[in-house]
Amino acid sequence: MEKRSVEDAPAVDIAKKLKTDSSQMLKTLHDHLDKVVEEVELKENQLHVLSSKLVEIQKQIEQQTDKLKSTEVVVRNQKNALGWIRHQIKSGEETLVELRTSLENTGNELELKKTELENTGNELELKKAELKKNTELRVRSSVLVKHELQPIEAESELSTGDARLLQKLSSVALTRREVSNYLRVISNPAKLVLDLVERQLRTAYQRQTLGLQESVVKNLVLFFEDIAGIRGSEKSQLQFRAKELGNIWKENITIEAPRSSLEALAFLLFIVAFGLKRLINEEETVLLASSVFHYRQGPELFQFFGLKLKIPEFVRDLIKDHQYIPAVRIICLFKRKDFSATTLLMKEITDLRRSAMGKVQNKDVGRLRAIVELVADYKLDIDLPGELIAKLMLLRENSTPPELHCSVEVDEETCSSSSNSKAACSGVDLLVPKRETNPFVNPSTNCS
Repeated sequence: MEKRSVEDAPAVDIAKKLKTDSSQMLKTLHDHLDKVVEEVELKENQLHVLSSKLVEIQKQIEQQTDKLKSTEVVVRNQKNALGWIRHQIKSGEETLVELRTSLENTGNELELKKTELENTGNELELKKAELKKNTELRVRSSVLVKHELQPIEAESELSTGDARLLQKLSSVALTRREVSNYLRVISNPAKLVLDLVERQLRTAYQRQTLGLQESVVKNLVLFFEDIAGIRGSEKSQLQFRAKELGNIWKENITIEAPRSSLEALAFLLFIVAFGLKRLINEEETVLLASSVFHYRQGPELFQFFGLKLKIPEFVRDLIKDHQYIPAVRIICLFKRKDFSATTLLMKEITDLRRSAMGKVQNKDVGRLRAIVELVADYKLDIDLPGELIAKLMLLRENSTPPELHCSVEVDEETCSSSSNSKAACSGVDLLVPKRETNPFVNPSTNCS
């Protein structure tokens, strides 16, 4: 038995080992089975969730299907409505074509009517202009022709000497001193000047010409400047007559485009002399002033008519045209700080030096005189070239007195002996500008 027991021992060990291995395998299988069961349960849960989602999706599909069916119904209805609208549009287009054709026909008829109206309007304008012209001629003739019908009686109000003087003033060029002397010996100088103006307007009317004779206009400029300085009741009593003559002169002068800038200057001085500022409106004042700002009286007229705000524009125009002397005079008179008077005067000196390099002309002497007077009058800090002064003065000594356009010639000895020599020797032209004393504003004493 012992031998058998010894022989069975390995078998027992093997059996034990097999049993142990089987237990482990069984446990492993059991664990694996548990995992599989868990995975199956998880999959089942996921499947359940997916099933729920699928049910929801099916419901949504059913809802979308219902909506789609509803949309199809709406689209079908809209399509039917669109077809009806297209039909209406087509009918409207046909109606529009008919209306357009009708409008074109009506437009053509209106154009014909418009053309007829324009022709009728033009005829009316011509009739109106002709009527206005005839009316003006009748008004003008009522003032002028009555004197023409009785020329002796018209001048009989003047003395014999005054009548001869009136004739002389209409035919002879006068100096400033002669004008002053004549006015001093006349009892009513303002009336004499108005008689002279009326005589010239009547002459222009008889000749059927616009504008006065230039030789007489030069005299009128001097007369108006002197009359402006005279105060008295005689002038106020003659203001109505002056206004009447001023209205006639205003029509002759063509304010929009004056035939003569000198006559425009005389007309403005006439307004100043007799206090007729309301005779012209602001626009007419600007138009006239723009044609006379280059004369030496220009700055004072700007002052009188209140055109200070427009001065920069006029100064720029003068500079653009290289008219530096009148530009400097305006700058200094109105104390403009936005322009440099010295710089502009130096440009004038440069131009004068360039001009004098060739053949020296009489007008160069006048330019130099104007420069010297501007420097002295407004105390400008400018070095005048000595050789240029000597050259121009030599020309002056070796030539006859220069005959400048619209200037007043006065004997040098007479000028030097007068206390108001500058006023007496001054002319109208910008080429020989002089300092104005009366009746306008006094110039400033300093200018930079």
